[in-house]
Amino acid sequence: MIKRACYLFFILFNICFLSVQAQHRDSLELYSQEASDVLKKYKNRLSWDAAKKENTTMDVSEVTMSPYMFKLIGPGIYYSSALKENLGVDYALPGASSGVETSELMDYRSVLNSGIDEALLNAYVNNPSAFRYYDSQVESEDLVTSEPVVNAKPDDLEAIYQKTTEIKDVAEIVDDVEVEIQIEKPNFWTTTGQFKFQFLQNYVSEKWWRGGNNNVDLFTQLTLNANYNNQKGITWENLLDMRLGFVTASSDSIHRFLTNNDKIRLFSKLGIRAIKNWNYTLSTEATTQFLPSYRSNDRRTFSNFLSPLDVFVSLGVDFKPSLKNGNTFSAAILPLTYKIRYIGDDEETIHNSYNMRGKDFQQDFGSKVEVNTKLTIVKNLTWKSRFYFFTTHEYVESEWENVFNFQFNKYISCEVYTIWRFDDNRDKRYYDSTLGYFQFKEYFKLGLNYGF
Repeated sequence: MIKRACYLFFILFNICFLSVQAQHRDSLELYSQEASDVLKKYKNRLSWDAAKKENTTMDVSEVTMSPYMFKLIGPGIYYSSALKENLGVDYALPGASSGVETSELMDYRSVLNSGIDEALLNAYVNNPSAFRYYDSQVESEDLVTSEPVVNAKPDDLEAIYQKTTEIKDVAEIVDDVEVEIQIEKPNFWTTTGQFKFQFLQNYVSEKWWRGGNNNVDLFTQLTLNANYNNQKGITWENLLDMRLGFVTASSDSIHRFLTNNDKIRLFSKLGIRAIKNWNYTLSTEATTQFLPSYRSNDRRTFSNFLSPLDVFVSLGVDFKPSLKNGNTFSAAILPLTYKIRYIGDDEETIHNSYNMRGKDFQQDFGSKVEVNTKLTIVKNLTWKSRFYFFTTHEYVESEWENVFNFQFNKYISCEVYTIWRFDDNRDKRYYDSTLGYFQFKEYFKLGLNYGF
């Protein structure tokens, strides 16, 4: 009975052993075939003769790569084992050993190593320039480790650890701090200002051969702007323009000086976006002057503060495209315009001058067009223009003002100013035989200019 059991165990053992050997043989044959493909392509890639015959690149996408093939995929190195196994020659330098051990068993390692050595030998012969090192050089190099470098000594670190207090709760060392968060709305206002002071002096000696008059000309101007734009289609422009100029004339026996430039202008325009570059607009404008104005050698007053005071209230649309380099353009079409003129002085000459005999107040309905432009012609030279045209269908009042300003530097500038005015609502005595109801004024100034 025991003998039969031993025979049965021996038979089962042989069956299992043969089955394992068969599986090992099948896997070895499959792996050997894949390894052979890699070795063949490697030899072809490094062989000049094969490269001439087959213009192909190495493709190992369907071949299982093995870490044992590091000699083929690593840097170009002369391995002494390849020369020793195939030629019986040890290429290692004197005193250096390759450290390569070969197994006597013909398993897949020995088969693979034999094929690798054959491929390397073929590469050494056909493409020697691809190999710059030998194996003993590589083996003598030190490995680079990633261990952190600690400059402090262990004793020093221990002292630091002992002095450090363990923190279990942040609240123990940090008190609660109340932080007040304040949300500020963006500032949609833009404010600017400009002050000008210009001076002109002329002196002629008493015996000057061509004669002439001595005079001094002073001019000051203050301009303030406050503009609102909420970036959502609502704009509000505000302008205060104040000018005052004096001139002395020795030929005037009544007045020591006369005003040659006197104006107060307050302008405001509210815009609501309609479509691109077009806004519904409501604008108001008020103009008057500071001091009474006279003519040479004449004591009568021709205008004064609040005499007249002109106020316009207009409703319409405004075309305002976006321009570059600080240039601006605005063209307002205001079909509904209400005008008020008030004269607060009892001087009869003023009332007669503005065709308002016997009354201090006058109102008119009409239409108005206003165009404002600011352009940079060349560097430091700007042109500002303001044109308005108002009509009641009974009379016309219009002005075209131009200012050419050349900025020498931040503080010094020169300015050429021209203005044309047409007003056929004046008394007939102010009708000019050459210009008719047109009036013209011009001056050239050089002086200080300060912006803020």
